[in-house]
Amino acid sequence: FQGNAAMLLDLLLGSDKSILILGEPGSGKSTIIREIVRVLANYCNVCVVDTSNEIGGDGAIPHPCIGLARRMMVPSLDAQS
Repeated sequence: FQGNAAMLLDLLLGSDKSILILGEPGSGKSTIIREIVRVLANYCNVCVVDTSNEIGGDGAIPHPCIGLARRMMVPSLDAQS
């Protein structure tokens, strides 16, 4: 594997643990999440629940950056739960 997702794949594929990604605006948090989603979707079922449409795009067709992952667009945080 190459890219930012490579450093997390051993944790994501071999564990049931959660990962918290923190950073300043513009530091690449969304970019690494997109890459992780794309790579993980090649191995397991992945669904992106995205209230802001920032990860999977806002059009009728999911953005290609999320690969085989499914996307669930949620109109508000209240509707997410």
